[in-house]
Amino acid sequence: MKNREDWDDGRTVADMSEVTRPRLFSGGKPKKEEKKAERIMVEYTPSERRWAVLGALRAALLIALVYLAGLALVIALLIRLWK
Repeated sequence: MKNREDWDDGRTVADMSEVTRPRLFSGGKPKKEEKKAERIMVEYTPSERRWAVLGALRAALLIALVYLAGLALVIALLIRLWK
């Protein structure tokens, strides 16, 4: 096994000098050295917004239906096993 002094040869693999710690809470002003990312604002018409919400709701309900079907299958198998 190498001595602990021999393992660091001084080369830089990745420069980490510009990396900052993320804030624990999103509130508060960003520090001066933190660059704020530009936000792209997309404007939707009321019809587009309604269809987007309905699409998200449909996806969530489909996932919930799969979980409920799996739960029903497990309950049916347990009832059959215990009889």
